[in-house]
Amino acid sequence: MQKYWTVFQVNWQNALQYRGPTFVSILGNLLHISVLLYLWNAIYSGGQQLGNYKLSDLITYYVLQLMINSMVLSYISWDLGNQINDGTFSNFLVKPLNPLYYWFVINLSGKLFEGLMILVVGGILSSLLINHISIPSNGTTLLYFMLSLILGGILAFEFDFAVGILAFWLVKIHSFKYMLQYGMFFLAGALLPLDLFPEGFQKLANMLPFRFLIYFPIQVFLEKEAQPIEGFLIATVWIVVIYILLQFGLRRGIKHYEAVGT
Repeated sequence: MQKYWTVFQVNWQNALQYRGPTFVSILGNLLHISVLLYLWNAIYSGGQQLGNYKLSDLITYYVLQLMINSMVLSYISWDLGNQINDGTFSNFLVKPLNPLYYWFVINLSGKLFEGLMILVVGGILSSLLINHISIPSNGTTLLYFMLSLILGGILAFEFDFAVGILAFWLVKIHSFKYMLQYGMFFLAGALLPLDLFPEGFQKLANMLPFRFLIYFPIQVFLEKEAQPIEGFLIATVWIVVIYILLQFGLRRGIKHYEAVGT
């Protein structure tokens, strides 16, 4: 564990040194969410309502979505894919580091740093919208929400790592990454709450694990999730199954690895 703790510390210091891009990314997401909030406010001012969502619920939904995007969703596949393509992945073959655990620690340190920054931004935004924010009625909901974020963060990392190791077989994964990212956002409820879609789409989304990234944690916070414990168990099963598949895929990928960039 000592070597992974060292990796965590080094990447944390790197995040502190290059904090500018992280801040710019957060500002970009904040602008996107601000446009959505303006849109929903205009819709509700005309007396409209969607599903069982009050205006305060939707405002809370998108403020939380802004925070979850930064704290949960992973983007390590870019660097992982580049290392496989340029041959620097060979370092993992001669060092006592498991690539899966190494990138998990890298992702964790980066997300903790980004999470601290987004908490400040989210706190300021929430204070400005305090009269339009839905607050949980008890502390248990907050504990459930934190647990759902942890499970969602692990799942998000696993999905992103799976995209990254596709570089063992594909020369370029960037276009595939974009396609999967937008599809995942849609099925995770990043654009619109899943229960506002047609029933058939809802059934499909409930069968897939992507809802645990964004939609499920927010539903827990809004106290609209009827069976959170069952959701935690399902998410845990997905995490274990995908972990096993990733270990298998990683072993097969290393056998196929040619280090063409070296």
